[in-house]
Amino acid sequence: MLKKTHSKNEFRDIKRPTFVHRIQNIQELTRNLIVRHPFYSLACMFACMLISAILAFTVMRVNESTKLPKFPGLATHGIIKSSANIIDTYAAMDELEELKQRIALIIQKDSLSHLDSIQLTEALKRYEKIHRNLLQ
Repeated sequence: MLKKTHSKNEFRDIKRPTFVHRIQNIQELTRNLIVRHPFYSLACMFACMLISAILAFTVMRVNESTKLPKFPGLATHGIIKSSANIIDTYAAMDELEELKQRIALIIQKDSLSHLDSIQLTEALKRYEKIHRNLLQ
């Protein structure tokens, strides 16, 4: 009888498993293990949860909790003062609008009398005074 000699090309036919194939094998083995032994799988899951809870509340716990910053209390006299300022500012702005209308009426006239020029000068002075007070 003749003896058969092996060729080097024979090993090329054997395919090496790929990474995806290995992952699928691991998934299949895990699934079969869980199906065959469900009680042990459930017990392992609860043990992992218990270990995680123990570590979270003991070992990994922060000693000092962060404290909220304390803000100083609001002064009530400042609020009353600022609300009075708001009311005064609103009144001044109303007066400014009224002065603008009065100045516009005087300027629209074709000829100004002595009384009109006095009123215009007074209105412009008052307008400038209120405007300065608002800017301060």
